[in-house]
Amino acid sequence: MDGFRIDMVEGEIDVPGGKVWYRRMGSGGVPLLLVHGGPGYPSDLLFEAFEPLALEREVIWYDQLGVGRSDRIDDASLLTVDRFLDELGAVIEGLGLERPHVYGHSWGAMLGLQYAAERAPEWTSLICANGLASVPRFEEEVRDLLAKLPGDVLDRTYGRELRGETDDPDYWVAQGEYMRACVVRTSSVSLDPDLMSLITFRTMIGQADYHVTGALKDWDIFDRLERIRVPTLVLGGEFDECVPSHLADIAGRIPDSEHVTQSGAAHMGYLEEEPLRREYVSIIRDYMERIEARP
Repeated sequence: MDGFRIDMVEGEIDVPGGKVWYRRMGSGGVPLLLVHGGPGYPSDLLFEAFEPLALEREVIWYDQLGVGRSDRIDDASLLTVDRFLDELGAVIEGLGLERPHVYGHSWGAMLGLQYAAERAPEWTSLICANGLASVPRFEEEVRDLLAKLPGDVLDRTYGRELRGETDDPDYWVAQGEYMRACVVRTSSVSLDPDLMSLITFRTMIGQADYHVTGALKDWDIFDRLERIRVPTLVLGGEFDECVPSHLADIAGRIPDSEHVTQSGAAHMGYLEEEPLRREYVSIIRDYMERIEARP
């Protein structure tokens, strides 16, 4: 990025429940809005991988309410899927984004899928990256992955949660083994728990994403995916906790969709080491360019 000057603007925008922070970088082209995962982590994790795209088009990040630079949440009643959907719409409208590409990662992809299915937005495309369409199915699939890991990881994580033994230090060791197998495989980057909004994660998820006891426990939109009329890329990793068969079934229900599995990557392709990270962004860039080239 040295030698290049990229326009950048930061600010706040009103959404239901408070104000959220956003950053706009670059100019021209069809804008790309990034909807981060979690729920409870900020958008910081996306910066390094996606910043080069600001040389080609405008790229917009925002922190969902309650995390990062956005207003805090003390009232758990604000932590509903509908409010997060309203927030996404308020960001797009408030920033004047016309027919953007919308990239959602994990939880952000879940929001993108439901928004596209229920609110018929005029987006140029949706990139559903490493995101699921059914929490109950996802829980079973992840527990199957845990059962296949060496070292009895399933019992050391999920089993300990059921037995109320999460204060055992080995519980967190086993969590790390799971993360290295299914979340980020090739990079030494670690997810700083201090970045997380605990009230958001605990209210929406609970203890862990393979044992959901929060508001998303019964979330499932497989029966609504066929309503999506936005061109959609469904992207995942070979070793993703959101397994390729789950993502293939999502793509199979969306009329205008493509499914890509990135070899060697797990759940956070944008955090893997080079060249996997560069390939992850290239898949997204190439898809957007192909959609824009349509008549």
